[in-house]
Amino acid sequence: MNTLYDRNIDIIAGVDQELASQISASSIEGIDVSVSKSGLPVPSSAGPDGKPMLVHSRIDPVREAERFASEVDFSGKDLVVVLGFGFGYHCEAILKAAADGVSIIAVDQSAAMVRAAAGNRDLSALFLSGKFFLLIKPDETSLARVLKGRSSKNVIFATHRGSYQLNRQYYENVLVMMKSFISTKDVNIATLARFEKTWSSNIARNIGIVAGAAGANIFFDKFKGMPAIVAAAGPSLTASLDFIRQNIDRCVVVAVDTSYKILADNGIIPHFCVSVDPQLINARYFEGSSETETVLVADPTVHPSVFRFFKGRRAVTGVAFDMMKWIEDICGSKGDLAHGGSVSTNAYDFARRLGASPVIMVGQDLAFTNGLAHAKGSYLDEQVHNRTHRFMNAQMANRRQLTYLPPVFVAGSRGGLARTTQKMMIFKTWFENRNDPDLINATVSGVLLKGMPNVEHSALNIPGCALHPRAIIDKMLSTAAADSLAEVKKKLSSRVEEMSREIDALIPVLEKALVQADELTALIETGKDKSDPGKMGYIISKLEDADAAIESGNRSKGMLSFAMQRVIHTITEGYDTGEGAENAGARSVFLYNGMLEAARFNAKLLAKMKVILG
Repeated sequence: MNTLYDRNIDIIAGVDQELASQISASSIEGIDVSVSKSGLPVPSSAGPDGKPMLVHSRIDPVREAERFASEVDFSGKDLVVVLGFGFGYHCEAILKAAADGVSIIAVDQSAAMVRAAAGNRDLSALFLSGKFFLLIKPDETSLARVLKGRSSKNVIFATHRGSYQLNRQYYENVLVMMKSFISTKDVNIATLARFEKTWSSNIARNIGIVAGAAGANIFFDKFKGMPAIVAAAGPSLTASLDFIRQNIDRCVVVAVDTSYKILADNGIIPHFCVSVDPQLINARYFEGSSETETVLVADPTVHPSVFRFFKGRRAVTGVAFDMMKWIEDICGSKGDLAHGGSVSTNAYDFARRLGASPVIMVGQDLAFTNGLAHAKGSYLDEQVHNRTHRFMNAQMANRRQLTYLPPVFVAGSRGGLARTTQKMMIFKTWFENRNDPDLINATVSGVLLKGMPNVEHSALNIPGCALHPRAIIDKMLSTAAADSLAEVKKKLSSRVEEMSREIDALIPVLEKALVQADELTALIETGKDKSDPGKMGYIISKLEDADAAIESGNRSKGMLSFAMQRVIHTITEGYDTGEGAENAGARSVFLYNGMLEAARFNAKLLAKMKVILG
């Protein structure tokens, strides 16, 4: 029995059982271990040419590791991602050199390598530090698990040369994946900061429509065996218009709000149009539109003007936020859609939930095709021209869009390279991660989407359908069962009244708690938390009473937390609260201030809901 290995595995299991299981299930096949001149074990493995390559220095791996760590700039960083673990010498050096608040995540492609390390070196200093985490061939779920509750706002990537040379392609790919994942996480925080109150306000203003509209789920699984075309608004959409027109009776056509006007202006009436963005600009896509047979499928968080401008039948999706599911509990389930940050991800998911197969994407460039961000004729394209003047022509405006974010060049769907951005790479990864055998990318230009056919229109042979898509839609809308709208509104009004009473009672409690949190901060900052423990205990007990009062709000807790998701994520993900010194008092002030703002905000929303529901 290898007692060193067993001791390491026990320690690792105490920190990360999933990692311990990965290591235990592997063998050390392909890993040779020799002794360096300094007497320390160093591994070697076959490189790309099949010849053995040393992963660490054959002279002194510790000195080599210290030199590696000295070249990493830790200043202002809260996360170091190390590409390649090997036997961990360099990770130990980084652990010693980094400041106390810095977390370290190492990624390695080989479970065999890590098992060999566990059998030859004492890894306890790393895994007992509380700051080091190791991932072997991670997917997004593993990344989410390790990064949850840890700040990744200021991150640096450090590539271990010895590991990299064994499999350059893997470490280059994992670098892209991790940057994309961390970017997505940061985008989510920024999105919460920008839109949380907008989402709440729009749901409140749309509650009357949500109460009476059909759910998107009445169409789920009603188009089995029928292909779907999902029309995004990328620059190449105009080159796909004839293809859509030719197949409008053979496929169910799902537009996004950005592409709807382009299709309609070209005489193409899509069967569905999906809209999910909460901003007013998205309502402009329908301004001046004519009566239509298209069915609008809208998220309850869209701007209320969407429902005013769109002149056709409509259905709503389910509320994506658990904290607001009380609306569906009363109105009935509306049907959930997957969200990937872009309306085209929602439209794709809607097409799949219709039962459609295959799903053919067009206009999904995810790139600046011909230097454009959107298809010509879209509302956003028109705004480029509307903003032109003698010092800013359309070409200059497009160039500004093109250079707003650093360019990323990736393989194009028709060969060559496509110019994109890190933001659009997030959506590219989202589609590729569907692993959907029925997803086809027929976009004329743009990025290559891996894991699916990237084909030209002429390669698709779409047979005729026995039943016209509109006949199915008409049948489902005419037979959709609906509870009495008056009864539904009565139940919603009753719930709103209960929440309103709870929040009105909570506001003075939060006002007092905020004062006490300020006192707590002052005690900590002046060092009196230790010299005056009695006062410290008194303040903490009062804050605990406030917490109990907040927790007792059975009806209003969800809505309150919905309006303060930015605050919650800022604290749980380790971001700077902007309150100065990051101590318990400062975070308490940040939290209670966020709750008080959310309570006052929700009191106004609930009053608005009362008026709308009558």
